[in-house]
Amino acid sequence: MSSATVRHFRHHARSCAQRPIVHQRLHTRHYAQRSAAKSRRNTTHTPGGVFEPFLKPTDGASASKITQDPTPLARDLSVKDVLPKDELLKILMTNSNLTMPIEKQKAAVQAVLETLQQVQPSKAAFPKLLELSENKSADLTALGNVILRANSQASQIALVLYECAMEAGDDTAAFSYANMLYRGYGGIEKDIDRGIQILTDLARKGHPYAQMNLAAIVMRTKKDGGKTAVQLYELAGRGGIDSAWAELGRMYRAGLGVAQDHQKAMDYFRKGAQSGNAQCNFMLGVYYSAPQDGSPVDQAAAFRHFQKAAIKGMPEAQYNVGLRYFSGNGVEQNFVNAAEFYLMAAAQGFPLAESNLARMYYEGRGVKPSLEKAEKLWRKLADRGGPIGKDAEKCLEQYINNQQSRSSDKTKCTIM
Repeated sequence: MSSATVRHFRHHARSCAQRPIVHQRLHTRHYAQRSAAKSRRNTTHTPGGVFEPFLKPTDGASASKITQDPTPLARDLSVKDVLPKDELLKILMTNSNLTMPIEKQKAAVQAVLETLQQVQPSKAAFPKLLELSENKSADLTALGNVILRANSQASQIALVLYECAMEAGDDTAAFSYANMLYRGYGGIEKDIDRGIQILTDLARKGHPYAQMNLAAIVMRTKKDGGKTAVQLYELAGRGGIDSAWAELGRMYRAGLGVAQDHQKAMDYFRKGAQSGNAQCNFMLGVYYSAPQDGSPVDQAAAFRHFQKAAIKGMPEAQYNVGLRYFSGNGVEQNFVNAAEFYLMAAAQGFPLAESNLARMYYEGRGVKPSLEKAEKLWRKLADRGGPIGKDAEKCLEQYINNQQSRSSDKTKCTIM
């Protein structure tokens, strides 16, 4: 599965000094996967554990910047290195459903460290771990999650905890264990075949996150894997992962592994939107704005879907809602609302929103006029570079050279 994000910019020039804020055309993205970096959910309470996000093409090579020689790490670590301080650990316990007393957690980590430091098979620690956890495999899994979040160098300790919990029947542990093997996560020895086998077994049992990851692997490694991926994504979607519908919609929209079919793409996006998936709402907004299957344009419907995605925090959608409020496209024109949504997207560093917001501050539309805020945004965009940065440089140059006059039309601001 490709992780590339394709952005389509359409642009035209307007004067910084004389003309109104540029009317941007729709900004769309074809999502290969949802980035967990900006809005990662708390995954502790889900079957996905700490590895809930989908596998990406680079996972095997760069999932971790930790050294690929784990032995010195295991030898040099102590319990204090692995677990956070008690005060923080108590907070993490509350957030992760970890019920094992702190002293037993420390004893469990010590048991694993001793096994690793003595170069014994990891299973040598299992009896002690099960005793300390009172045979609660979910506690061992939760402890592994806490350790991975607290110390990226402690991946081997987490791996042993996951393996023990997996053998005791915990599927969440098995999923995390399989992902660590498949990725070679945190410097542990990679075992792709073993990882895929465990994921396959989990998928057959109905584990939706295993189905998601297997679908991603199939799309990435099999030329004719589209049909299998569709089946896996559909199972995952029915299993409660709304992002699976987004993946299916993306496949049919772009013709990835399947014959391109915009009607099927919309059907899948609708399923995801009904489950509250922001990406699916956004893509429905794209379709209603510029149908690909001969359907009539419905700008009001496009606005509603963009708005639903915007409320969930998607900056692209926030930008498009702001744009539509500004232009009155699909909704009654309202400069104040436009500025509010531009502000939301700008707060997440979305350049197009920052550019239009600078113009709104410059002209005092929907916001109190502020040349200082406009200049600050233009400088930020100029420092970032690119086409939008170049346009910001032009606006900034004109603003500095002639703050009192807006009569010149020699310098153009090109917004993309």
